[in-house]
Amino acid sequence: MSTPSSQDQQYLEAMRLHGAELARFARGYERDDAKRQELLQELQLALWQSLDNFQGQCSLRTWAYRVAHNVGASHVQRSLRQAERQGLTLEEAESLADADADMAHTERRIDLGRVLALIHRLAPLDRELMLLYLEDLDAASIADITGLSARNVATKIHRIKALLARQLGPQESKP
Repeated sequence: MSTPSSQDQQYLEAMRLHGAELARFARGYERDDAKRQELLQELQLALWQSLDNFQGQCSLRTWAYRVAHNVGASHVQRSLRQAERQGLTLEEAESLADADADMAHTERRIDLGRVLALIHRLAPLDRELMLLYLEDLDAASIADITGLSARNVATKIHRIKALLARQLGPQESKP
């Protein structure tokens, strides 16, 4: 039985440390469960393949997100070309809530659904910035991943957060 290669070991380490983050990142790119699983597999394969060229110029986390960024961007471009705009509206998602779930859990799911629905409506680059920000990456790390300047990243995130806050603010009740 052969020992795993350095590439295999790096891949296993990357998935152990950042697999859950990458899965959440994929969720930000794809709403459909089956397509999301395909995207995640594509991302994992691309990560494994890319590790052959990884020379430690950045952290393994940053490298993994760079790969995820490239795979995610390609996925979005393919989806736009195929004109696949399927998914649930916010109202449809709210109607699917489990009847026996407690109110706090349901409200949290609705809020998360609203946030993700709004993030999905953003332009691809803005969507990616917010997904990376939600994964607790700082502006410098996001800049390394996307190729933007850290100042530009910070400004865009600030503007997007303000936009999301306005859109997620308290809903006025209609008489």
